[in-house]
Amino acid sequence: MKNRRKSILAFTSFIVIFALLLNLFSMILIPKDNKMSKTIRGFYEEKKNSLDVLFLGDSSMYRSIIPAKLWKENGFTSYALGAPSVRTYALYYLLEEALKTQKPKVVVMEVNCAFNDHKYSMGNKRKIIDHMKLSMNKINMIQDAAFQFSLTDKISLLFPVFLYHNRYNEINAVDIAETFGSPMNDTKGFISSYKQKPYKGKTNYMRASSQAMFDANSKKYMDMIHDICKKNHIKLMLLKVPGAKEWNQSKKEAVELYAKERHLPYLDLNTNMEKNIDWRRDTNDSGVHLNIFGAEKVTMELSQYFHRHYRLKKTTDQEVITSFNKAYRLFNEKRKSYKRPVKTVTI
Repeated sequence: MKNRRKSILAFTSFIVIFALLLNLFSMILIPKDNKMSKTIRGFYEEKKNSLDVLFLGDSSMYRSIIPAKLWKENGFTSYALGAPSVRTYALYYLLEEALKTQKPKVVVMEVNCAFNDHKYSMGNKRKIIDHMKLSMNKINMIQDAAFQFSLTDKISLLFPVFLYHNRYNEINAVDIAETFGSPMNDTKGFISSYKQKPYKGKTNYMRASSQAMFDANSKKYMDMIHDICKKNHIKLMLLKVPGAKEWNQSKKEAVELYAKERHLPYLDLNTNMEKNIDWRRDTNDSGVHLNIFGAEKVTMELSQYFHRHYRLKKTTDQEVITSFNKAYRLFNEKRKSYKRPVKTVTI
C-alpha cells in the first residue's frame, strides 16, 4: 500500500511538472508581436486594484477611448480591455480575469459586440486566450460551448506549444523577456490610427430599420456580466461609440429596452451625429472605426459624462500617478505631430 501511494504521488508529480513545462514552452512560443498581446499581457502589469474604470468591448471600443486623456481630463484611471470582433461570452471571461487583480468602481461595456453576427474566427479567439495566464478561468473559457471549440482546438488552446512548435527557431529576446515579465501597456489598451478615409454613406444612418436582434448568446452573457458586477458592487454602464456602418436606430432601441429592464445607464453617442463626429475626417476606414480625431471627441464626451454621473476620486498612489502621467506624456508627444484641432462638444 505504501509503495502504491508513492507510485501514485510520483505519477501525479510527473504529470503536474510535465503540464507546467508545456505551459512554459507554450508561453515562450506564442507570437508577441501583435497589438492584442500588448493589451492582454499589459493588463496584468497594472498595479493591483489601481483601476477606477474598466472598458470592455471590441475594436470599436479600444479605437475610440483614450484612457490617458481621461486621466488628464478627469483624474481617474481606466483601461480599454477588448479584442477584435469579440463576443459577449468572451467579454464575460475577460471580466472574470480582470477582477482577479482589479476592483473597478465602474465597468463600461460597449454594446456593439451584442450584435456581432459575422463569423468569430479562431484567430480572433486566440488573440484573447493565447495571452491569458493559465488558470481555472481560462480552462472554463476553453470548455465553454459558446466558443464551439473542437477537442483539437481545446488542446492547442490549453497548450499552444502544439500549434506554435515550428517557431522554435524564431525565438528571440522579446519572447523570453515578455514570457517572464510583460512590459506595461503605455496606451492602457487604446489603439490609435491617424489615417483618414471618409465615410461616404448617408448621414442619417440612425434612421429606423428592420428590427434588430441580439446575437444568440448575447443576453445570457450580458446578464452574467451584470450579475458579476452586482456581486462585486461594481456599477455597470452600457455604451455605444459612434459607428456609421454598424449602428442604427433599431439596435439602439434594443439596447435601450435591455438597459431599462435592468435599470442600467446607457449612453449612445450616435445620436445627433452631425454635432459629434465629422465622418469625412474622423474615421480611418470609411465609417467602421474612428481615427485619433474621432477618438478624442468620444473621450471628451465621456470625460464630461463621468464628471456629471460618477464620483471618482483621484488616486494618491505615486506609482499609479507616474504610470498614467507617462501614458499621457507619450500620447501627447505622438499627438503633437498632428495639428488638426479637436472641438469639444457637449451632449
